[in-house]
Order: sequence, then C-alpha cells, then structure tokens
Amino acid sequence: MSGNTEYAKQNEKLLELFRTVPERAFRQLFDTYYMPLCVYTVQLTDSFDMAEDVVQEVLAYFWEKKYYNRVTGSLRGYLFYAVRNAALLALKKNNLVSMEELSGMKIDIPDEYPDREELYERERQLMADLEKLPRQEVLAVKAVILESKKYKEAAEELQISVNTLKTHLSRALGKLRKNHNLMIFFY
Repeated sequence: MSGNTEYAKQNEKLLELFRTVPERAFRQLFDTYYMPLCVYTVQLTDSFDMAEDVVQEVLAYFWEKKYYNRVTGSLRGYLFYAVRNAALLALKKNNLVSMEELSGMKIDIPDEYPDREELYERERQLMADLEKLPRQEVLAVKAVILESKKYKEAAEELQISVNTLKTHLSRALGKLRKNHNLMIFFY
C-alpha cells in the first residue's frame, strides 16, 4: 500500500471519528498535526512562537466552529492551507512583511507522502545536518520535536529557561529548513 493511500485512509478514519466521538478525534488530530503544522509555519514566520500561536488559533477555530463537519476533501490539505493563510495574515497584521513580499512568497506543501526509502534517506541526511548544529540547538530539537517533550520539561532537563529553549529551537529549525523540506521528517 502506498503512503498516499495510507494517509488518505487515516484522514478518512479521522473524519469519521469526528462524526462519532469529536473530542477523541480532535485529540488525535492535534497529536498528528500540531508539530508538523508548527514546523511548516516556522518556514513562513521565522518564529517558533508565532508559528505556535498561528497553529493553535487555527486548530481552536477549527474545533469551535466545527469545521470538521465541512471538510469534504483532504483534511491534511485543509489544515495546511488554513495555517498558511493564517500565518500570512499574522505577518501582515504585525507589519513583518509587505504585500509585495507576500505575493512572491512560495512555501510548498508536500503533495505526496514519501515512500519508505525516500523518507529514510531524508531522515538520515537531516539527522547528519542536525548533529552539525551547536549542541544546545541539537538538544532543543531532540527534546521538543523528536521526543515530544513539553517546553517546560525540556527546559528543566537542559537547565535553561523556556524562552532560551524556544530561541535554540527556532534557530535550529531556521538553519535546517535551508537544506531540507522539514515537513517530510515529521510524517
């Protein structure tokens, strides 16, 4: 079975779960998409804090307005486009980017789920590049993204403040995204 087929079936099941047990479905949606959406949004905003705010707002709006009842196509596509639009609006609202810059901005949403061999090769290269970063940045990425630790927990482990942790994480993701499509790593 191809990765795209698996992904489509996963989304179908999730949308069906929204019809029967919406709270459980939302938790699963959050667990599945939160970090990939944040990483994608960092590519647009250059700020992990802003990316988190945007993603949280989109997911909250999705839940509160029951948009899960309106999604007829790809749930994944819907979420990525919603987050992209919200990120661009946040950049404009905060005067961080002009309309001219927005019109030329191109951040692609991957349209295909990679095959296992491609995923393995990209992960191997990403891990090699990750190890070239400063130690604190590597530790921040490993704790928050690879081990899914909460900021407070990761910061305590690393004996740094939460803000310092976020700074390390943002810097690391900024450096890594120059050489990688980071989304592929988080599937």
